Amino acid sequence: MDAVERLAGYLPDGLAERVRARGGVLTELRLRPASRPQLCFSGGDELLKEPLRPEEFQEIAARMLEHSLYAWEDELRQGFFTLPGGSRVGVSGRCAVEAGRLTAITYLSALCVRVAREVRGAGTALARELTKGGAARSALIVSRPGMGKTTLLRDAARLISDAGYTVALADERGELAACRAGIPTLDVGPRTDVMDMCPKHIAISHMVRSLKPDVVVTDELGGKRDADAVLDARRSGAAVLASAHASSVREAERRPALREMIRCGAFDLVALIDGGLGRLAEIRELGGSA
Repeated sequence: MDAVERLAGYLPDGLAERVRARGGVLTELRLRPASRPQLCFSGGDELLKEPLRPEEFQEIAARMLEHSLYAWEDELRQGFFTLPGGSRVGVSGRCAVEAGRLTAITYLSALCVRVAREVRGAGTALARELTKGGAARSALIVSRPGMGKTTLLRDAARLISDAGYTVALADERGELAACRAGIPTLDVGPRTDVMDMCPKHIAISHMVRSLKPDVVVTDELGGKRDADAVLDARRSGAAVLASAHASSVREAERRPALREMIRCGAFDLVALIDGGLGRLAEIRELGGSA
């Protein structure tokens, strides 16, 4: 069952039919009570005619959360949760804050579903560049949000694994492998080990120590702890394939943690996406070694 069909299963019949009809190009579904559902595509969006009734919105949220806000409390504090199949649901609502930290979200007021996609072959060119010459190389995938970094990352990990390399996948948000009971529901390759729903800097450090991977794969690098874990992995001899939000290398270098990784030579290549669904625009040499 693909991610669009899984998503449709949570929706009222009329909305489910529209989602299935546009499923081939749908990238996001945005839902708000008493508002028109918003279907998003790589080239724009569409507002449906009929508003979503508040009781319909609440029923959709309850189905997605398996009728238990409490069971998803930790995920909701991060502002999202992940559906079976890897689609990520961002949320907003009434927030409880203590000591400057978000402790809970209740009375949900919006759901933004980012549709997970397996696009087999999306990572072919990148995987080829990373594995030519024997030893795996490292790369940073860069693009604006919603352009398909996760899609490209997942397929490249699968292909690298298929090529004979041991891959350690740090899947903090559960989007890359979409594990259920420890078993990936998306194809990330036969030689891939997954650690999911764990902060990526902890997962990377643990997997490098315990699993001795050829390649570490992770998404959405951010702060200093992520940078330290990536640099430690490189010094241990593992290659790193990761992604980050930025429209260009120059923009990435404005972020201190990414600048530090690039300056220290954590990545041999940068892959730039343009056009959505993980379509590569350019693979560029960065040079250097950590």
